[in-house]
Amino acid sequence: MHNHWFRNARHRLADANSLLPLSLLGVVSGFSCALVILLFRYLIDTPATIWLPDHSPENFEALPRWMHFALPLAGAIIIGVFLSRMKPENARTGIVHVITRLHLDHGHLPLKNALVQFFGGAFAIATGQSGGREGPAIHLGAAANSLLGQKLMLPNNSIRLLVGCGIAAAIAASFNTPIAGVIFAMEVVMMEYTVGGFIPVMLAAITGTTMTRAVYGSAMLFSIPPIAMSSLWEIPFIALLGFVVGCCAALFMTVLKTALRYADKPVLPRLALAGFITGCCALVAPQVMGIGYDSLNAALANELSITLLLTLIFAKIIATAASNGLGMPIGIIGPNLLIGACIGSAMGDLGAELFPELASNHSFYVLLGMGAMMGAVLNAPLAALMALLEFSSNTAMIFPGMLVITIATLTNSELFNQRSAHQTVFQHIKLLLPTDPMSLALQRTSVASLMHRSLCESSQQVTSDEAKTLIEKDVRWYVIRDDANKPTHLVDGLDMMTHLENHIDNHTVYLLDDSLKIQPLAELHIQATLKQALNKMDDKKVNALFISGYISGAYPDNGIVTRDDIVQYYQTPQSY
Repeated sequence: MHNHWFRNARHRLADANSLLPLSLLGVVSGFSCALVILLFRYLIDTPATIWLPDHSPENFEALPRWMHFALPLAGAIIIGVFLSRMKPENARTGIVHVITRLHLDHGHLPLKNALVQFFGGAFAIATGQSGGREGPAIHLGAAANSLLGQKLMLPNNSIRLLVGCGIAAAIAASFNTPIAGVIFAMEVVMMEYTVGGFIPVMLAAITGTTMTRAVYGSAMLFSIPPIAMSSLWEIPFIALLGFVVGCCAALFMTVLKTALRYADKPVLPRLALAGFITGCCALVAPQVMGIGYDSLNAALANELSITLLLTLIFAKIIATAASNGLGMPIGIIGPNLLIGACIGSAMGDLGAELFPELASNHSFYVLLGMGAMMGAVLNAPLAALMALLEFSSNTAMIFPGMLVITIATLTNSELFNQRSAHQTVFQHIKLLLPTDPMSLALQRTSVASLMHRSLCESSQQVTSDEAKTLIEKDVRWYVIRDDANKPTHLVDGLDMMTHLENHIDNHTVYLLDDSLKIQPLAELHIQATLKQALNKMDDKKVNALFISGYISGAYPDNGIVTRDDIVQYYQTPQSY
């Protein structure tokens, strides 16, 4: 009974159109992801609350001046020593690692990398590195769900969706913004929008947000007063804000590219250099240390001087981009929100000085700067717009938000010819991801949903009595195994039955007879997607695969998938 249920559940999850089981999977994944994110946030906040002045987890500014330099440098060296003892492939972390594993390894994220991200990311932020917790949270949420799917032996298409659910739940749990979490997962990481993907990802974001609100309450991270655009005469000034943010985003990419030149150097000197750069920037502006949400709230409240704003903009850009490019296990979303907030605050001060009768509330420009910087650096305009909407709880932000985010993104990409931070890394390592429509469509479906289970397996030669038994099977395919019990050849059922009937009187019947239309066969595990099946066929130069797998470790679930099956599936319109 249990095995029958498990088999049916796996078969349904193998189909990209099975919304109900995939939706249930989204709820479970949101719950597991939220647990990991809450634990990660606790690991960051608790030690910092204990030892930082006034028991504030971000009060690095109140530390003695010498610690502004020594703390990030010492923390970076400790992380470097730890990572230098590991294999390079086990030390890869962050959103780039998640995107790579999703599109090249079908969402299979290793446990070792997740542990490095969990402890390394928390230690980096606690020691004042200029980074955010959202990037690590994305990795941890994706890894938690990927490991869950691997443990349950789910089809790879379901594991990919689990990763997307983990990303959405991580963003939603980090910012209390479920819509932005969903859009970010689909726009930046999964790089596709489908109904079958949207609903499970939305449920994961809802679940993650619910659990976070149960622990931390429903209040937003940032204190934003009621705001709106005062006059249409502000449109040129908002466009100018977008242009300035786009220029700063291009500067961020330039620093990131420069740091990436040293990405192949030994990890210890790389991270020591990152800590040194952060320490130098912290001597100029201590607010550069840590995530910087306290400084962001100060910018919203117009409590930072214009000198400090300008200093913090450039110091945060240099420290964050350099640290990220040199391999520090930190995120860039939170710091870029702070950079955008400081730009918006400075521009708000300028607008109030030049046009006091037209300028909107100071926080209006701060919020626009946050969204514009996020959209330009991540090349995620829709996710940034949704974040603006949820941060402000005000639909009046949509119109000016669309304008400023669009101009900032175009300035960065078209005027300065820069890509997003993640695309910049992929360009540096010369990695092309299979994100064309055909590849994405084939990765959404498992071979288990398409394979023919009407088959019979046999050795290369059988006795007369065994031949009679094979005739009685009346199956679609006959799989012939070699002496090592490997499936090597495939014969059509009707052709095989005719051959057996013609030779039934022989003492021994050879099944690899020249009169038979026999095609070579390769083997693939049942977890694989149709994309993996097509790659396997091309690699082995065959047109059919023997799909092998087991239910609960004991009961076989085998089948056949042909190239024609995959072509027909891709060319058939899908219904939802």
